[in-house]
Amino acid sequence: MSMTYPDAVEGVLRREGLDDPIFLGAGEDAWAFALSDTEAIRIFPHASKYFVSELVHLYDRLQGHSFSFQCPRIHEVRVHEEIVYTIETRLPGRPMEEYCREVDGEARRRVLRNYLEALREVGEVEIVDRDFGGLSISAVWPTAGTWKEFLRRGLETSCMQIGSGLTKEVPDSRRIVSRLEVLIEERMDWDRKSLVHGDAYPGNVLVDEDGEVATILDFGRYSLVGDPRLDVAIAIELTEMAGDSTPGDTEYLRGLIEEDPAAAAYRAWTAVVLASVYRGDSRIVRKCIRTLRETAGRL
Repeated sequence: MSMTYPDAVEGVLRREGLDDPIFLGAGEDAWAFALSDTEAIRIFPHASKYFVSELVHLYDRLQGHSFSFQCPRIHEVRVHEEIVYTIETRLPGRPMEEYCREVDGEARRRVLRNYLEALREVGEVEIVDRDFGGLSISAVWPTAGTWKEFLRRGLETSCMQIGSGLTKEVPDSRRIVSRLEVLIEERMDWDRKSLVHGDAYPGNVLVDEDGEVATILDFGRYSLVGDPRLDVAIAIELTEMAGDSTPGDTEYLRGLIEEDPAAAAYRAWTAVVLASVYRGDSRIVRKCIRTLRETAGRL
């Protein structure tokens, strides 16, 4: 093999006879490789079979919706020496971040607009048989009876986890949090149980040669039921974490949603929560702090 992978991953590749695999990408949970022109293999070195079975159920549910893009589709779940892996449809497109590396000006703005439109399509899916919050037992999010309750709990828990660090970096943070508590009641209510990807930053998006979204990847532990405006806020917050994305991309995306009176509130809420979830990642924390400073005067 021309590249070295974790022992668990290499064991599965040998089992499937992939001596020189085509690497497609790796996420928090899995490593993906081409199995053929039409199929891919995804290896989960540390995930349980139950977690993967939840993904199968979620992806089967997504197949019932007519998106303008494709979503993962799992055909078979296999196990080799307790390592779970899947055989899936090989999905079209190239990484959005790679595409953006090659374009600028209107072409770059067009792909960013397409990106937000694709996220809005995700939000048109209704999940009526779940509570608000985490879509599966393996989700990182809690559940709640109402969307307001979910937002309040998320804000409270995040502030407790961050502690004095937030106050030190953003002296106005206590006022921001207090204002968010009010805005949750006034502007951030949501009754429809919409699907929220929860981690649809550019690294999880594939586009075609025209910059249209071809595939959205990695629904799963970050997916939830709630207000799709949260998906947009999370995407904007994490865009700069993808390779070749810039603060200018963030600014342009932000401008596309500023007419919504709740946009600043969702961005501030997301910044507090992501700063807590990713408190070990200094890049994300710094970006969240910048967002809190930006939104302070708009709340």
